[in-house]
Amino acid sequence: MSPSATAARPVTAAMPDVTGGDALRAQEQMAGTEVRLEDASGKKREVVDPQAWRVCGSRPAANQQITSYPVVLLVVPDAEACPAGASG
Repeated sequence: MSPSATAARPVTAAMPDVTGGDALRAQEQMAGTEVRLEDASGKKREVVDPQAWRVCGSRPAANQQITSYPVVLLVVPDAEACPAGASG
């Protein structure tokens, strides 16, 4: 094998599909990754209890390569529907 074939490749991570789950579990699943919760409705509400919020989407989108931090989870309170276009 040539030296270039055995050279270490950079570690990459793909964004897991956490859509539909509660925000707290999504954060726990991504332990070790800088995560920010953002109100998907655009109302800019603070997420005080992530367990009471549901994930509508993320940036980067599910299964896309994570290339920058923080990862953003787009969330709404459990009682609300995800807005159209909130998939990230």
